[in-house]
Amino acid sequence: MTAMTKTAGQLRDEVRAIVKQYYDIALAPPSFVPGQSAVPVSGKVFDSTELELLVEASLDAWLTTGRFAAQFEREFAAFMGVRCASLVNSGSSANLAALSCLTSPSLGERRLSAGDEVITVAAGFPTTVNPIFKTGSSQSSSTFSFQLTTST
Repeated sequence: MTAMTKTAGQLRDEVRAIVKQYYDIALAPPSFVPGQSAVPVSGKVFDSTELELLVEASLDAWLTTGRFAAQFEREFAAFMGVRCASLVNSGSSANLAALSCLTSPSLGERRLSAGDEVITVAAGFPTTVNPIFKTGSSQSSSTFSFQLTTST
């Protein structure tokens, strides 16, 4: 069967099989030998399935969110027992989304308001404290404390 007579699904299956072969040859981690093998302090941890799904998402032409993201959001929400879940692009965006949700008027008196104290680490990544600034809350740590006010 030539490439011109194959269906998109057949070609996708072939690509996935080739990606698995590539992983097995080029990317599979070596066996760990205690006392001999290096233990990396960081790095990529994935297997052939994740690489196959990465390529499959690219074949869908979804280079941002797509069917895999939607599936994960549904399954994660069900696992957590909540109505919905939303993916974001980074931990920084997650911090901003979380703090923004905590300012929702639907929380009534429990919501974060300008001048409320939020306790965080003394030295951390800037995007840990930036959402606090955005909400107009004050930020405290073991080494410094300051308060923001919002103009009306």
